[in-house]
Amino acid sequence: MDAPHLSIRTRVVRGVIALGMLGGSVVILIGLAMTRPVPGSSEHREDVQRIAVFRPVRLNLPRQWTGYGTVRAIESADVPARVGATVVEIANDARAGIVVAKGQFLVQLDDADFRRALDGATQQIAAIESQLAAVTVEEDGLRRRLALAAEDAELAKGDEARTRAAVESGAASPRELDRSRQQTIAIERALVMLQEAFNQLTPRRSALLAQREIHRTQQTTAQSNVDRCRITSPIGGTLQAIDLEVGESVVPTQVVARVVDVGSVEVPVRLPSSARGTVKLGDRVELKAVPNTTRTWESSVSRIEPEDDPLERTMTVYVDLKEPAAGAVVLAPGEFAEAVVESRESIERSAVPRRSVRAERVMELVDGRVVARAVVVSHPFRGSIASSGIADIEWLVLDEPLPDGIVLAIDGGRRIAPGTRVEPQAP
Repeated sequence: MDAPHLSIRTRVVRGVIALGMLGGSVVILIGLAMTRPVPGSSEHREDVQRIAVFRPVRLNLPRQWTGYGTVRAIESADVPARVGATVVEIANDARAGIVVAKGQFLVQLDDADFRRALDGATQQIAAIESQLAAVTVEEDGLRRRLALAAEDAELAKGDEARTRAAVESGAASPRELDRSRQQTIAIERALVMLQEAFNQLTPRRSALLAQREIHRTQQTTAQSNVDRCRITSPIGGTLQAIDLEVGESVVPTQVVARVVDVGSVEVPVRLPSSARGTVKLGDRVELKAVPNTTRTWESSVSRIEPEDDPLERTMTVYVDLKEPAAGAVVLAPGEFAEAVVESRESIERSAVPRRSVRAERVMELVDGRVVARAVVVSHPFRGSIASSGIADIEWLVLDEPLPDGIVLAIDGGRRIAPGTRVEPQAP
């Protein structure tokens, strides 16, 4: 469908209206621009913030390593039952927490069966001793009889020789020689039998001696079992636990009590593997109980494990705490502790308070304004530095020394924009 045809007059009217609207818009825009508010000028100067500053100095600080470990007793003992028996007595004062001396009585087991075995072995030994005494008497008798029989045999041989000579000379008959020979043979037979009886005494004695040793072993075992029925503390220390009642049966290797010497403890401290080579025997160590960090102890490295843990990338050093003075508080076995190991090797470097570093940057004062300076932290240091004039005990040692005369903000954690004008204050 075709659009309706507009006359020239209509077109002119519409054009005039459009131009009028456009002109009105321009007039309104010019009016708004001319009547806009103009901001007033201010003569107020830039605010100045006051911050505490310090001048870092280069110091020879020892390298410190922080690690953690669980305290354990250097000497402790799980007291086992070494025989199977029934509990017949428990020491009246055998309760957890008491101090016991080495060899102090704890538990008595029923030893009746072992005493009977001991008596039986003792009687067997006595019987064998009697048999050995009889063998000795018999040996003495046979030895004397052998001597007499040997002498009798010599006489018989001499008589036989004389009879033989008489027969050869015709002074005796052959029958007399035969009787003399028979008598010699009989005497020699008796001598052989005596010698055999004497020789049998040696194996008899050896058998009796062997039996005596067997029964002596049984006697020793029975005596040991009797002694083992009386259970005592193998070390001096504090009784940790004793879990027995009268009438209860125990079996060999069953733990009946535990004694811990709390006077001397050690802490296996895990340090980063990078500490190997700088940590040496005798290096100073400060121990703190965790989480109660108000308690501290000073000691030194007593041992170093030769191998690192390849999974955790750690090395282990041992710190001993010997028996303290009377009434002093010690770290208890099983307690968790933090250890700060201080190497004796030191390097001259710049140290800044931990609070002055934020996001690996410190705030430097240059011409009265704050400028951010990037730093690289080598390691932390815990302790007071008197020459700094600051009471902080948490420090960061920088990898590279700072220029001499530089001024830094102590509290670098404050949100001070770089370029801010500041007024330095004494720390």
